[in-house]
Amino acid sequence: MRSALTVARVTSLLGVFLAVSVLMGIIGAGLLAPVVGATGLAARESVGMFEELPGDLEQNPLAQQSRILAADGTVLATPADRNRIIAESDEISQHMKDAQVAIEDERFFQHGGADVEALARAVVQNTTTDSLQGGSTLTQQYIKQALTEQALSEGDTEAAADAQARTGMEAYVRKLRELKYAITLEERLTKDEILVGYLNLAFYGDNVYGVEAAARHYFDVDAKDLNISQSALLAGVVRSPTATNPVANPEAAQARRDVVLDKMLNLGMITQEEHDEAVAQVVGTGEGEMLQITDSQRSCLRSRNPYFCDYVEAWLLEQPALGKTRDERLENLTTNGLTVETTLDLELSADMKDILQDATPQGNDYNLGSAATVVEPGTGKILAFNQSSSYSFEDSRDKVDETSVNWNVDNAYGGPGGMAIGSIAKAYTLVEAMEKGVPVEATLNVRAPQDSTYGNVWLEDPQGSATYPPADEVFPAGIFFRDDFESGCTIGEDHWAVRNANDENHERSIALRKAAALSVNTAFATLASQVGTCDIADTMTEMGLHAANGQAYGLDPGNAETTLAPSLVLGADTASPLTVATSYATFASGGVYCPPVPVTKVTDANGEELPLELDECERVIDEDVALGAVELLEGVVTIEGSGYQAILDDNRPAGGKTGTNNDSTATWFAGFTPQLATAVFIGNIPGGAGYDGELRDITIGGRYIEGPLFGSSLAGPTWKRIMDRASEGMDVEDWDDPPADILNGKRITIPSVVGMSVGEAQERLEDAGLTGSVVRVASGQAEGTVLYTTPGVGSSVQTSSPVTLHVSTGVAPAARAAPVQPRQPQPPAQPAQPAPGDEAEPEPTEEAEPEPEPSEEPEPEPEPTQEPDPEPEPAPAPPEDPPGTDPPGDDD
Repeated sequence: MRSALTVARVTSLLGVFLAVSVLMGIIGAGLLAPVVGATGLAARESVGMFEELPGDLEQNPLAQQSRILAADGTVLATPADRNRIIAESDEISQHMKDAQVAIEDERFFQHGGADVEALARAVVQNTTTDSLQGGSTLTQQYIKQALTEQALSEGDTEAAADAQARTGMEAYVRKLRELKYAITLEERLTKDEILVGYLNLAFYGDNVYGVEAAARHYFDVDAKDLNISQSALLAGVVRSPTATNPVANPEAAQARRDVVLDKMLNLGMITQEEHDEAVAQVVGTGEGEMLQITDSQRSCLRSRNPYFCDYVEAWLLEQPALGKTRDERLENLTTNGLTVETTLDLELSADMKDILQDATPQGNDYNLGSAATVVEPGTGKILAFNQSSSYSFEDSRDKVDETSVNWNVDNAYGGPGGMAIGSIAKAYTLVEAMEKGVPVEATLNVRAPQDSTYGNVWLEDPQGSATYPPADEVFPAGIFFRDDFESGCTIGEDHWAVRNANDENHERSIALRKAAALSVNTAFATLASQVGTCDIADTMTEMGLHAANGQAYGLDPGNAETTLAPSLVLGADTASPLTVATSYATFASGGVYCPPVPVTKVTDANGEELPLELDECERVIDEDVALGAVELLEGVVTIEGSGYQAILDDNRPAGGKTGTNNDSTATWFAGFTPQLATAVFIGNIPGGAGYDGELRDITIGGRYIEGPLFGSSLAGPTWKRIMDRASEGMDVEDWDDPPADILNGKRITIPSVVGMSVGEAQERLEDAGLTGSVVRVASGQAEGTVLYTTPGVGSSVQTSSPVTLHVSTGVAPAARAAPVQPRQPQPPAQPAQPAPGDEAEPEPTEEAEPEPEPSEEPEPEPEPTQEPDPEPEPAPAPPEDPPGTDPPGDDD
């Protein structure tokens, strides 16, 4: 065994001797002297081998951090594979340059790339002793770092290892290559350019590369402002960045810094007084000590607004300007030093987070969270964006207090799937009504309420056999049928029982202003049946409203016979706050929809602007129509409206809409001024812990909320606080009044519709600029056939007055003998009173209606007296409405 070791050692020494001979031959025969003068076979072969090595260092641009900036230029995040910021020569302190030269290569400014004395000394020591000594110049070290960086950026781990080989023949081959590169580099670049390149490449520990990133990370200063002690500390780290990491090993870092300061003193770079003052500074993070560590912002985790930062990164990864594929875009963002200018008002967003956490404090008993987005009408710029949770990659148990899920955005950007929007959907029915000629001052004829119960059970159904449940389970509802809605956009069941919030506002005749201000479900279901659910869904899409999964509204996959369900009118679908805010901004801007814009400009490391794909704003509804819808939505934010708690300071004009789903687990307020549009969501988060009890009579954030949690009770006041804060310093602006025809309508002659189906009649009325509500009449004529109208065909009416279509049930009066179960005794209701100034049309009873012949003008017949329906006792809102009942169960 001993003999084998001896042979191996002799062989190794012979190899080393050969390597030393080659290196010394190069040094003596050709490296620093003319090749012509070289003699001897070894020298000539050595020089020949050296000349065959590549000499030009082809280096890709250094991987460096990009910067995501808030609107005021504040850095939000610095996404990077390498936490590096490239600095120019005049952006680096002279103390830093001196310190690095002093400790790494004191003869840097005298040699031509290779220090013969240092190299020879290192070769002899490394081949005759067990210790290793470096002989590389600063230029060679720059080459070594550049080759390693290049290999890593190309994913070549073997080349990266070769570039750092320290022992054996690989180390000498590396030295030869570095020598050749160094000599060539010194011919092409100035000493200062090489030094600056080195300072930008060097690893300074604690995950920072380059002197600029290091200066900011360790001392919170720019590299140009580094003092003597700071410079010496950084220069000392480079040789062994792990062992002398100032954060992990402050004592070792301080000892190494003092060595650098001694060298600087000996070389005359600093005075004794400067040396002593620098040495006296203690390395550490305590009070009065050197380090002022700033958290790395390489990821959005450390950002001042991590949720917005996440959204921006996801948005950028969709931009073709950053690359053809998602991987290329990510590499560009994390390695190429991009500057991303965003629209975010950082201070407003921070204040908004405080407001949201006041409304839904973390750890609340109801697992309620909140989120809000503010956008600018007419541009789509996202001005503020936040949520009540704390950002964390590890969700809290409830997934409400701590999460990285972004509640403000769609699924594609990391959202939770959207939240049921409730009655904020009704605003789009108003738009469609204005477009179909329904004026602001219109009056709606709403059918009489009938007894219903949970599960879409119509207790007074002549064909049904349901028995009456207990009184507290009976509530009034408007009953709608399939032929009330256009084909392809109707209900999938025989009927649809629509309930109003708190079982109120079941008036037979109701002004559109009041229906909008109080968000009356039965009125909006009636209006939808008149103007067309398919068209309402189209308007939603045109105005940018869509489900959180990106799909258009109204798809009903549970029913193969329908494509759209009328429940979309009352808010059965989901959306994200960003989508809602951007869509509602269309009202504020007079009908111009602008897609959300989080980024205004991206420039590369050379200052060249990248061509972003930004969707342009587009007029999607007529300005007069938008003004009419705004006029109605302003009524919500008044003392008489459901959003009375959202009235802004200084009586600033605003419009908006509350929204609440069945069990109050999703509540909203979405609204706007001419300058701002904001959507606020408060509720249980999809995928979160939820709440087992009933959200009624709750106390949250020190605020007692009586009755069910509605959009008006918490989301509305929260919206007010955000909008008051966002509006500070803005002029108080208002919209123009809508024109007379939008406000009061036109005078139209009722066209002939007798004998038509409901759908055909509605289309004929729509073509004439009218809308028609439906009343069913016992008749043996074909079901769904229009028997006559009120007022009659040929009458001249104002479009603000409703037209009633009397439609056959298909069953003659005598045949309708199916008895219903007796009602439980209820107190009598007072007859509905007409709105002031309107003439109420008596409505025929369904039981006693005569069957007229289809004709243009039916003969006048005495109108039977309709007995007022007994009014059931108000029933508490159900914990959850089953399918078929009014989906939102809204408060507004």
